[in-house]
Amino acid sequence: MKKISILIMLCVLCVSCAKDKMVKYNTARIDNIETYLKNHKYVKPSENLDKLVEEGKVGYSEDYEPLLKGGLKNE
Repeated sequence: MKKISILIMLCVLCVSCAKDKMVKYNTARIDNIETYLKNHKYVKPSENLDKLVEEGKVGYSEDYEPLLKGGLKNE
């Protein structure tokens, strides 16, 4: 009976550690996505886009910016 209860406690401990790691990973991932979206706002193409770019009201680039720079970070 003691062995079964110890085994159950170890299983619960392993599951809780795995969930904690998953929550930390997802939080870091979402923070990375939010930072990317704040820095790279989408501009709908319009007829006066060239005028707005010339006036300096809109930053516009056709270069591809990858979401993850340097690959995944292991913590």
